[in-house]
Amino acid sequence: MTRFSKTALATLLAASLGLSGCVTTDGGGGWGNKQTLGTAIGAVGGALLGGQIGGGSGKAVAAILGALAGGALGNWIGGNLDQKDQESLARSTQQALETGRTTTWASDHSGATATVRPVSTRTVEKQAQVKRAPTVAQPKNLAVINQSYEAKTSANLRAAPSTNAAKVGGLAAGQSFTAQGRTDNNWIAVSRKGVTIGYVHAPLVAPVSVARADSAVDLDNINVARAKAQGFDLDAIAPEKAVSETVAVHTTCRTMEYQLNTKNGSDTKTVDACQDNNGAWQIG
Repeated sequence: MTRFSKTALATLLAASLGLSGCVTTDGGGGWGNKQTLGTAIGAVGGALLGGQIGGGSGKAVAAILGALAGGALGNWIGGNLDQKDQESLARSTQQALETGRTTTWASDHSGATATVRPVSTRTVEKQAQVKRAPTVAQPKNLAVINQSYEAKTSANLRAAPSTNAAKVGGLAAGQSFTAQGRTDNNWIAVSRKGVTIGYVHAPLVAPVSVARADSAVDLDNINVARAKAQGFDLDAIAPEKAVSETVAVHTTCRTMEYQLNTKNGSDTKTVDACQDNNGAWQIG
């Protein structure tokens, strides 16, 4: 995980202090206390944090961190958890959201614990602006993923989600890329720098390990020589040459229950979370 830059921290602090000055508390702690500041950071800092924490899933965790602090859990998080615990809980939340399975969390230093349980799930259809290489078929009925994946073995990349489609490149075993979404016939739309450049059969790829989740994906940083060796024409799939169009995509919404325990007591909260068109989770 990368560190916050001084400029980013200063901007975040200034923005949060500007908002928190309008907030009053019954405890008399004033606008600068830990609880109020946590809520204010959540209200204005999610997008900023998202640009500063790591790459790949690190940005997703940062967005979740900002959403948690600014939503129904804001006062509890701001008043009871330090920054390290907040980031750790956000990662457990991300895991529960992405897998749809209950996760348990425990601080490694404060004694705080939580159980994050998805209690219901639904699919929502949205319109999204999608970019694709000119030679690649328009994605249809795409279920949003937007996560780092890697090839389990060498795999062909096709111009459409079918073994009959033309080959437009290949993935080397272990090579990572951004999985934009999954088609209804179980192909993964492969993205390079925000542009769909082909489709790979889903059984040939898998999400990257947690240890690599914050690393930049290989396909975004591939050089000309390696791209040529793998059958990619970087000039033809350059972002500025992409076709941009509005298509229907399917995203997931979940209702999440938190059982929270700290030295100050226990509480249960329920929040709603939905993926946006880019796969990031929006909470509350």
